[in-house]
Amino acid sequence: MAEVAPAPAAPGTAAVRTRRLSVSVGHDAVPVLDAVSLEVAEGTGLLVVGPSGCGKSTLLRVLTGVVPHTLPGHVTGDVQVAGHDPREVPVARLAAEIGLVQQSPGDQLCLGGVEDELRFALENRAADPATVDDRTEHALAAAGATHLRSRSTHALSGGEAQRVALAAALVTDPALLVLDEPTALLDPQGAREVGALVARLADGPGRRRALVVVEHRLDELGDLPDATLVLDDSGRVVAHGSTRAVLREHAQRLLELGCWLPLDVLLEAAGAPGPLGSDRTDAWLVDLASSSRTGPSADRPARAGRALPATAGTPAPPVALRARAFTVTRSGAPVVRDVDLDLHVGEVLAVVGPNGSGKSTLLRGLAGLEPRSGTLTVAGPAPVAMVFQDPEHQLLARTVRDEVAWSPRLAGVADLDERVARTLAAYGLTHLADANPFRLSGGEQRRLSLATATVLDPPVLLADEPTFGLDRAQSDATARVLRDLADRGGAVALVTHDLTLVARVADRVAVVVDGEVVADRETSAALADDALCAGARLARPPLLEWWARTGRGEGVGLRALVRALDDALLARCRPGHGDRVPAVHG
Repeated sequence: MAEVAPAPAAPGTAAVRTRRLSVSVGHDAVPVLDAVSLEVAEGTGLLVVGPSGCGKSTLLRVLTGVVPHTLPGHVTGDVQVAGHDPREVPVARLAAEIGLVQQSPGDQLCLGGVEDELRFALENRAADPATVDDRTEHALAAAGATHLRSRSTHALSGGEAQRVALAAALVTDPALLVLDEPTALLDPQGAREVGALVARLADGPGRRRALVVVEHRLDELGDLPDATLVLDDSGRVVAHGSTRAVLREHAQRLLELGCWLPLDVLLEAAGAPGPLGSDRTDAWLVDLASSSRTGPSADRPARAGRALPATAGTPAPPVALRARAFTVTRSGAPVVRDVDLDLHVGEVLAVVGPNGSGKSTLLRGLAGLEPRSGTLTVAGPAPVAMVFQDPEHQLLARTVRDEVAWSPRLAGVADLDERVARTLAAYGLTHLADANPFRLSGGEQRRLSLATATVLDPPVLLADEPTFGLDRAQSDATARVLRDLADRGGAVALVTHDLTLVARVADRVAVVVDGEVVADRETSAALADDALCAGARLARPPLLEWWARTGRGEGVGLRALVRALDDALLARCRPGHGDRVPAVHG
C-alpha cells in the first residue's frame, strides 16, 4: 500500500510531526503502527479514528513518551513532539509541554483529593503559588468539575474521574493536549459540554495549543478538529486531511472498517436526499422505518415493570431478579436508596442517568459486590454474571483463550473447547487467543470481559458500560449478543450512556438520579419525555431527537428507525464487508 502523505500543516511551527512511524509493543514485539506520517501545527487539532485495536492509543503513548519509556516497545521512523524526540527525552521533561487524558482516567489520578490532584500538577512545574488557586478553579470550571473539588478521587465514578483527569491536564496550560476518548464515560449532556470544550482547546490563553484526540462519539464532540487521521486494522494510514473531506470522501471505507461517523455523514452515505430536518429527508426516514425488518426484538411495549404492568389476560414473564427497598452503602453511607426493581426473563433493562448518580453502584449491589440492605431475589441456582466498567478488574489468566475458558472449565462443561472457540469468534477475538489479556487495547479488553461473562449463557447478566471503548462494528456485535441473550430467555441489565444503544436493545429504562430510581418506563416513553431527559442529563443524539420531535408523531417506531438506517447502510456497502458494517449511532 502506498504511503499516505500527511496533510499540509497550517502556517506556524509543527507541534507534532511523524514520518514513517512504526511501532511494535510488548516483549514479543507485536506490530501495531506501520509507517504513519502526520503533522499537527500549533493552534490546530487532529482527530484520530479507526477500528478497535488499530493502534490509536499506542500512537498517543508514543507522542507522550509512555512507549517506550514506561511500556516496552520498539519505535522506528522520525517523531517530533514540541520540538523533542520523545524517545530521547525523559517523560518528566515531556510532561512540561504535554497534557494527557488516558482512556481509563482513574489510572492517572495519584492523590486522595480532587483539588490536591490539580495542585500537585502545578507544584511539579514550580508554578507561582499566587496563581495556583485561580488556575485550579479555572480548570475545574472548564471541565465541569467544580462540584467535585472537595471529593476523594477514590470515590469518583468513571465519568467524574474523566472530568477530573481533564481538569488536571488543562491546569498546566500545556502546548499539546492529548486526549484518549475524553467523552467515553460521560453522561450524554456531559459529553456535549466536554465536546464543546474540546472544540475550543486549540485557542488556549497566551499560546496556540495543539490538540490530538481519539474519540468515538463524534456527534457529541460538535465542532470536530481541523484534520482527521484514519488508521486501518493493521495500523496503516487510510486517509489524512481535512476532517470534512476525509469523513465524506472515505465514508464507505470508514464504514467497512467499523468506524463511528457523525449522523450527517451517515445519512449521506445511506442515500438520504438532504440533511436531517429537511422535508424530503423527514419523509425518507419515515418510509425507511416503515420498511424495517421485524423480529423477536422489534418495537414492542414492555410487558412488565412498575410503570407498565402486564395487559389483561397476558401474564407477565417470570421475574429473573427482584429488588425491594434495596439500599447500597459505601463507607456506611447510602449511595443507592430504597430501590424497587424487577428484571424479567426475556428483557433488556437499561439503567441510565447522570454521572455519579449511583448506576454502577446499583449494578454492583445487585451482583452482591457491595454492602446492601433490603431484599434481593434471584431466580434459579446460577449466580448473576457481571461485566465491570473497567475490564482489567475481572481478568485472571495469561492468555485470552484461558480467560474465556476459566468459568466453563470450573463449571465442568462437556463442550469446553467448542464453547470457547464459538465465544472467541463471536467477539472477534480468535486471532488474539494466545495474547496476554493485559496487553490488549482498551476495546479488546472490553470485548474479552463480555466474552468471559457470556460464555456460559448466564440467566442474568449485569453489564456496566458494555460498549465503552468499542468501535462501531464491535458495538453492534455487542448489542446483538445482549439482545440475543434476552431473546433466548435470559435477562440483561446494562448501565450505559449510549442512548442509541438503549433505543436499539432495551425494552425498559430505569432512570437513576441522586441514588434513586426516579422513573421505570418502556424505552420509547422514557426517551420521549423531555422533562425526564433534561432532569437526568439525557441529551438525545441527533437521530433520537428527530424521532422525538418528528418521527414519533408520524408513527415511526424507535427501534425500527435505528434498524432501518442500519439496513440502508448495509445495502450501500461493498459486497463482502457486511459483517463489519456497524449499527447506527444517532
